[in-house]
Amino acid sequence: MRSSLVGVGLVVVSGALLRYWNLRHGSVGPIETEIVDPVLQLIRTGSYRPQALVRPTLPIYLHALVAIVHFIAGAITGAWRSLAEFGPGPIIAWGRGFSALVGTAVVFIVYQIGMRWGARHALLAAGLMAVTPAHVAVSRQIGEGSPLTFFSALSLLLSLIAIERGGRRRFIVAGLAAGCAAASHYAGAIVVVVPLVAAWMTTNDESSRVSRAVAVSLAAIAAFIAATPLSVRDLPAFLNGFAIAASPSGAGVAGDVELLRQLLWALQWPGVVLAFAGLSLGIVRAVTGPGHTRWTLLVSFPVVYFALVAWHGAASEAILLPLLPATTVIAAIAVVSGVSLLRRFDIPRAARTALIAALTVVAVLPPAVFSIELVRQAGRESVSAGSKPPRGVRLQADQTERGVSARADRGR
Repeated sequence: MRSSLVGVGLVVVSGALLRYWNLRHGSVGPIETEIVDPVLQLIRTGSYRPQALVRPTLPIYLHALVAIVHFIAGAITGAWRSLAEFGPGPIIAWGRGFSALVGTAVVFIVYQIGMRWGARHALLAAGLMAVTPAHVAVSRQIGEGSPLTFFSALSLLLSLIAIERGGRRRFIVAGLAAGCAAASHYAGAIVVVVPLVAAWMTTNDESSRVSRAVAVSLAAIAAFIAATPLSVRDLPAFLNGFAIAASPSGAGVAGDVELLRQLLWALQWPGVVLAFAGLSLGIVRAVTGPGHTRWTLLVSFPVVYFALVAWHGAASEAILLPLLPATTVIAAIAVVSGVSLLRRFDIPRAARTALIAALTVVAVLPPAVFSIELVRQAGRESVSAGSKPPRGVRLQADQTERGVSARADRGR
């Protein structure tokens, strides 16, 4: 137990270092600008009413809450006396810190998911999640990527807990997490497949399958509406934005290649190979057992999600993030459980342990090197901490000020 705690502690700390190192540095990306502008509009005018709701509003509300806490803390210490003095710079600083915190929490959630298969599976899966470049990148910026991955992983974990312990309430909570994933990114709506499969396949509960599935669906819808109230209050804006976001790209084969490229960037070649090997092993175990339900839950979501995204032709930067928690666990299963199958051939334990260690290094080292270089590059891109915000941020602040003033003039 002590070694497991030490191991997961080192993994979580490593993931936190990759997400917080040089966090204040780096240029402000377009995704961050698209979040900061609505947050400023929300805290300065008290409302956010876009013409088209292209993205759900949960990330905006989360970062607005962080900005409010930051403003109150700064007002107490005398850093500013009005909202006019509170610009994009402080929002980006604390917003990135919040995203990094959420991203670090995902590493621990993946560890808890992996514990359903074993301590070594959990440690390797958490290690892969800690160094995955795609998740490290989104955890270092303001956007929908960090909360999308968090709620996707949380829904999977809660669904596994509901399978183990039963009870309609646990399935409802898993459905709420899936609804929050949908409220982070429209593609997150597919995450509801996880608690639905869990509710349908579970047989050790007193309630019926249909009632559990209906409860999960209603919980997911309720969570989405609560986190995206404009879907009810401003229905035209929601429908227009959803139509824009959901329209097929028409990329065809090029879109599929882009999805594979993103998957390769997220896990690197060794991780992708191990993920496919673990997926094959998981499908066999889902059919033959034991543990049909949890194996089916783990391997079905990545297959269904990737197939739907590829069929639709979506290829945004955050589109594959919901896959990563389950995929890292599947890759860990390929290493640990796959090597354990060699016991049938009377291979010595020391040789099997050495092979697991070698595969672990092969799986973790390439994405770790890539992530470290990504973080170092971010430190070279911009000014050091404590200096003025980048020029792009100052321009965004000026544009926001003019936008707020224009709206106020129209109101008068």
